[in-house]
Amino acid sequence: MRKARLDRRGKTILSVAVAVAVVVNASVAWAYWSLSGSGNAVSVAGSAVELELNGRSDESKPLYPGGSTNLTVTVTNKNDFPIKITTVSPGPGSVTADASHRDAGCRSTGVFVASDVLRVAWEVPKNTIGVFTVSDGLKMNNSSDSACQGATFSIPVRATGVSNAS
Repeated sequence: MRKARLDRRGKTILSVAVAVAVVVNASVAWAYWSLSGSGNAVSVAGSAVELELNGRSDESKPLYPGGSTNLTVTVTNKNDFPIKITTVSPGPGSVTADASHRDAGCRSTGVFVASDVLRVAWEVPKNTIGVFTVSDGLKMNNSSDSACQGATFSIPVRATGVSNAS
């Protein structure tokens, strides 16, 4: 029996077919084993909005020289997350009396925040207003004008806190 031999053209076709088969099989194997994905995840951090703070004296407990009263603090949280206020302290600016007492001559109020730092634990939900009281948080010294009797005082305050999101 005689062996069949491939001519040159047959060898070329067979070589190309083998090469294509190897490449196709290698590609399939590579695709099978590399079916993992990767990419970049993007998360945009929200912006914190500054809190609005208003301090005032307790209208139901008027101040007098040498006395103290409650400090009422209103906190406006316009953030999309809850916050926890941890301290309140005197803010920049002057304590002022209500308009009618200012007009009557109450310029030197003698009113001050009772401590440089008042420790608190106030929670303010997102996008809400919280009203809080610091017992005896304000004092009045003897330098207040006589026209300040019966006044309600606006107190500049500063607060520190943290996000209370869970």
